[in-house]
Amino acid sequence: MNKTKKISITLLSLIGIALSIELCFVYYNANFAVDAKPSICSINDMMDCDGVAKTTYSQFLGVPLAIWGICLYIFVLFLTYVDKLQNIKFLNFLKVFKNQSSYIFCISLLSFILSMILGCISIFKINSICIFCFMTYFIDLIIALFSKNWGNGILYELKNSIADFLEAIKVKKYAFYFLLLVLLAASILTYTTTSNILSPQMIKRNNMMMSIESYRNIVDKNEMGPKDASVVIHEYIDFNCPGCFLANIYLHRIVSEFENVKVIQHNVPLDITCNHNMKHEGHPNSCLKARYAIAASEQNRYWEMVDILFTDNPETEKSIIEEARLVGFDIAKLKEDANSEVTNQKLKDSIQEADSKNIDGTPTIFINMKRISGIGSYPDLKAEIIEQGGKEKPNHE
Repeated sequence: MNKTKKISITLLSLIGIALSIELCFVYYNANFAVDAKPSICSINDMMDCDGVAKTTYSQFLGVPLAIWGICLYIFVLFLTYVDKLQNIKFLNFLKVFKNQSSYIFCISLLSFILSMILGCISIFKINSICIFCFMTYFIDLIIALFSKNWGNGILYELKNSIADFLEAIKVKKYAFYFLLLVLLAASILTYTTTSNILSPQMIKRNNMMMSIESYRNIVDKNEMGPKDASVVIHEYIDFNCPGCFLANIYLHRIVSEFENVKVIQHNVPLDITCNHNMKHEGHPNSCLKARYAIAASEQNRYWEMVDILFTDNPETEKSIIEEARLVGFDIAKLKEDANSEVTNQKLKDSIQEADSKNIDGTPTIFINMKRISGIGSYPDLKAEIIEQGGKEKPNHE
């Protein structure tokens, strides 16, 4: 490899390392730092490094993609100067690396191809892009172009690299060291994948999916429980109401413990932006949250959105969307439905229904025809349901 190529690849690799380190900070702040400020590359909904970093696509095998990037560029630097390193006495074994340009080309090209797949996921699946990530994608391409031996075809470079590798592992000690390295890497990646120690977004997603699976087969839009239930609970809630959060937990538990109880949830946001009864601001953004809950029901995922809105308490449309991405919502449809006239009308109808029942606070619960305002203790609620004819499942008696 000539001097110009080495200098060019070195500079590009150093830029790649710098960008990857910055992306590590973005990833850490987005997933671990509670009060972190938005990163400099989070500009709007489309260009949002923080939003991308919070998704499950920002890691592979439990390791953030930014760390994979650092490893890639360090390895490229190593290959760039391997011809010098192998002249050092205790590094003579590096002479197995015979065609450094071919190796760098193959690795960079493969990285660029994978990057383009990630780019498509970012644009079409996440609906947001990370500017710094895209910069590294093009660095990978430029490194591949600089390292390419233009007199040889791509297949020749690939065959060259594979042939060198196969020849190297014919030597027993090299095969042993390679196997040792593979086992070490496999052990580390098994740990990061199973523990999710570096990917809290996977822990959150898995926990949420486990919660959802516990009642997925008994839900229908904003209803939960058997369709022919003899005890029907109508619950009127506001997503910014602390008592509603507790009521939601209680009623999920009720449905799991009783065989003939159904819950129907209605949105009554105490927010002046959509509730005409409010004379002053009550619970800001609760209208926004209600619209997204109603929109989620169009994907038959109402209760998943309820989990997000109560558990994570996102305060902006952007943060609601970020949380919804974690569990695989169709984001384009979700945004369209949340801002549609149909959803606005459904919300108005829900508020008008609450008006007709003189509901002026949340949570308000009707067990059959009996009204309960506020939320007391779980044993009291359970006793009231039993009085109304609720039958406990055998394993909860």
